[in-house]
Amino acid sequence: MTSPTPVHIAIYDLDRTVLRKPTFTLFLLWAAARVAPWRLLALPVLLLLLAGAGLKLFGRDRFKPAAIRLMLGRRISTARASDLAQRFAAWRVPADVPPGAAAAIARDRAEGYRLLLATAAPEFYAEAIGAALGFDGVVATRHLREADGAWLPAIDGTNCYGAEKARRIEQWLAEHAGPGRRRLRFYSDHASDAPSFALAEERYAVGRSRKLARQAREQGWTLVDFSRPA
Repeated sequence: MTSPTPVHIAIYDLDRTVLRKPTFTLFLLWAAARVAPWRLLALPVLLLLLAGAGLKLFGRDRFKPAAIRLMLGRRISTARASDLAQRFAAWRVPADVPPGAAAAIARDRAEGYRLLLATAAPEFYAEAIGAALGFDGVVATRHLREADGAWLPAIDGTNCYGAEKARRIEQWLAEHAGPGRRRLRFYSDHASDAPSFALAEERYAVGRSRKLARQAREQGWTLVDFSRPA
């Protein structure tokens, strides 16, 4: 009996993989400048929050809600969130997509792979970026919603990072790819995605740093440079 053809899925990280620049702080500053420019006066506080997170005085689960509340307020209406997300995605795509990422996405699509964006970025703008890139699905950090659909800064569950990202990918696969065999490709610039790399048969570490090259050799990942089109 012939075994069924596996479902082919290519999974991409967002920041520094599909887009050159990290999106979270950039989105907050860009959005604040458009809806409440006076909030930019709080930039020194945002920088302190970034420093605290960088020094691991607190985790991203605490940093992200605090930063969103500081720069965008205690709630974001559905209409405002949608408008900002669409405009931000139109600004970043395709301008900030490196040529190698564009080539890999085109290749995967041509080879019949479904495309999944998996990121720790908030889903209210990650979904717009995924749609702009033509992805079939998005796995991102969820935030609480009010009864009328307004977004709240608080994270719903856990930041979609590390082991949690891998868990969310597996959940998406179970819901959207069915119970059959799968062939997975995974692309990311960071070793924190090791649990997600472990899910895939083809594993691509994106970047040019010596540290990443060493990690790729140790883990058996293929090192690729998305700054080049090939």
